[in-house]
Amino acid sequence: MRIPIILVTGFLGSGKTTFLRQLATLYPQKHLLFLVNEFSETGVDEESLAITRQPVQSVVGGSLFCECKAGEFVRVMRERVLQEHRQLPLDAVVIETSGIADPQAMGVLMRDHGLNEHFSVQQIVAIVAPQRFPKLHAHLPSVRAQILTSHLVILNKIDIATAEEIMCSETIIRDANPVASIVRAEHCLIDFPLKDCAPKLHRSELSSCESNPFSTVTVSFEKALALRDIEAWLYKLPAEILRVKGSILTERGWFEVQKTVDTAELSETQVPSNSALVIIAHDDEEETLEIAASQLNQL
Repeated sequence: MRIPIILVTGFLGSGKTTFLRQLATLYPQKHLLFLVNEFSETGVDEESLAITRQPVQSVVGGSLFCECKAGEFVRVMRERVLQEHRQLPLDAVVIETSGIADPQAMGVLMRDHGLNEHFSVQQIVAIVAPQRFPKLHAHLPSVRAQILTSHLVILNKIDIATAEEIMCSETIIRDANPVASIVRAEHCLIDFPLKDCAPKLHRSELSSCESNPFSTVTVSFEKALALRDIEAWLYKLPAEILRVKGSILTERGWFEVQKTVDTAELSETQVPSNSALVIIAHDDEEETLEIAASQLNQL
């Protein structure tokens, strides 16, 4: 029997990691493995998911659907994931893709790289934050591909969106993928059954390493920071900074930092392995990214 795969896509900050945490809460008796694909060279989500007590693997430094990372992804699946399965049979492998990933090459990875032998893609879920989704869908091919390939779209963060933004997003999704189901949610709280929905796998070619239009900077800290300074820096960031995530040590203990296109927050967290923040922006905003990193380094 092949191991089920649940593929989770969605733009930066839409709520993918939150969804994985909800799955762990919803199915505490299941043996799930989370495979986290992060665009940055530093794996932040892997530490964030440690609280679930489910096994976590990661592929960092690019999209798993990119020529430069696909080989590493296949090796992780064939070696580490299968090893975990041999020790204790897995109920599912939940793959959290990079926020900029174009998942249309999943069929090629499964077929041409031999993953079909051991694994079966049973669900493809796209997570959408409606406040910025219409603009993202209009300008980013990867976001359009995420909707096109999904069988379920979770319209997340409806608590901070207007009725007009929600309706507009649903119209765009239905026009782009009429067969996909749409579920509204706050914090990705939905009833999500583990079942085989047999989604269609697209078989586009892997993307080139040069096709990615985003840049990232990781800032690490050797000493504790003042929480007030971090808050001031975070809430003054321009909208061009699309994503900030990580954990920091402050004079009040460890805090998880999350900034998306529509939210910014700090919350107490367990002790991670290092104090660092990842900052992401579009390539056109490289100067803005460098300024934000420089200001953070000066705290």
